[in-house]
Amino acid sequence: MSHEPYLELAASYALGALEGDERSRFEAHLREGCRECEVVVSECGETLAALAADLPPVTPPARLKAALMTRIGAETRPSRALDWRSPWWAPWRLTLAGALAVAAVAVLYLSWQVTTLDRELARRSGELADLRAKVAEQQQLLAVLRAPDTRVAALGGLKPSPAAHGRMWWNREAGGLFVAAGLPAAPGGKTYQLWAIAGGKPVSAGIFAVDAGGGATLPVKPLPSIGNVEVFAVTLEPAGGLPQPSGEMYLAGKVL
Repeated sequence: MSHEPYLELAASYALGALEGDERSRFEAHLREGCRECEVVVSECGETLAALAADLPPVTPPARLKAALMTRIGAETRPSRALDWRSPWWAPWRLTLAGALAVAAVAVLYLSWQVTTLDRELARRSGELADLRAKVAEQQQLLAVLRAPDTRVAALGGLKPSPAAHGRMWWNREAGGLFVAAGLPAAPGGKTYQLWAIAGGKPVSAGIFAVDAGGGATLPVKPLPSIGNVEVFAVTLEPAGGLPQPSGEMYLAGKVL
């Protein structure tokens, strides 16, 4: 007999499903010191034990439990332990082996489903959050444009970029929307910063970058720290912006 059939018998032996000549032949093979088959039997036993530990507790049917207790009570030798490998247990061994295999497949499938659904839920939640943020932003801008007291500032290009221009729709209570065109790309480490100026005091209204065509759009939140804005201006500042303007001014315009 070649060695491969013994490897095939190892899993059945670990389940206690070998009987008669096959069992005797395999145990004789183990006694000869086959380390490879010993490892297979050991690993199968550990795997089955782990799977059994993951299964929920099972309450046997009352009729089966009563029959089992009657059989135990009928033993003439109390010291004799029930043999898991006895012929009486053979059908139950095979049933348990099948149940463990089904449970293992079910656990793997359910784990995969739960992981997949969690990922899909996280993706959908992220998309929903982005959509809500965009809707809120559009509602804010719509409120600004519809408000009767919204004011407009036309920003003209200054010396660094005379061809640039911009426009600001501003509402003191709702905030505003700034758009620009014709601005050159900011150098490395620099960013454009929008300023709202009231009474000669500039307050940052946000930083922005321009696209390949020199255009930009910047929603602006309300600025409760200042009064009626008189001028909007754009300067080039270090990346991240500054509390007060320090760079060259590219755009400026009065609020009408």
